[in-house]
Amino acid sequence: MAVLLSEPQWAAAAQALVDGCVDLPSDEERVALLAAVAQGLGDELYPAFIRLLWLIGRHGDHAAKAAVARALVHALRTGRLPSGRRSAWGADMPGGGEAAAWGRTRQLDPLEYLCAWHAQTDPVCALSAEQFHVAARALMDLIACSPEARLLYCEKLLADSGDPIGGALSRATREALRALAHAWSQGADSFDASARFLCTLQRPRADALSALAER
Repeated sequence: MAVLLSEPQWAAAAQALVDGCVDLPSDEERVALLAAVAQGLGDELYPAFIRLLWLIGRHGDHAAKAAVARALVHALRTGRLPSGRRSAWGADMPGGGEAAAWGRTRQLDPLEYLCAWHAQTDPVCALSAEQFHVAARALMDLIACSPEARLLYCEKLLADSGDPIGGALSRATREALRALAHAWSQGADSFDASARFLCTLQRPRADALSALAER
């Protein structure tokens, strides 16, 4: 199993990923590079792969972001967007909940992974709303450097959010993800689209608290 260095060289690793996407001669090789990085880290360190994309999205210039976004286009076209495994929703509940029926883990792409990470039931391990907002915006800004990547990603998110059988996301999280993808596909920028996710996710929680208070 891969182990992060005590002081990871994030900027150097992000630059190497950009250089590979610029220098490799074919889309197949660029997608293979993305897959090799994600698979080399493994499921436990998949957040490190997301962080590399986050760094490129937040600090890379347009050429750097566009190079990675072009690789993501081919990954999306061929159904090979690097993904990481997280426990299916409800897997940490007594008796396993619905997760017991559909399996313990599911593959999630980078943006879905962030959504599930923020929405998870354990608040100690969950991303805060601010952390989610910053990370999701950087990822979306990276992807949006290619209009085709943005379109394909929105189509994937809308399809995934409408699939309850996958078991990876709770109903509330899928509804929030659908709101994000719909807003983003309609031209909203990353700030507004990620804020739409947070607002939609909070509504069921607020309704549940109101119902309890009325008792």
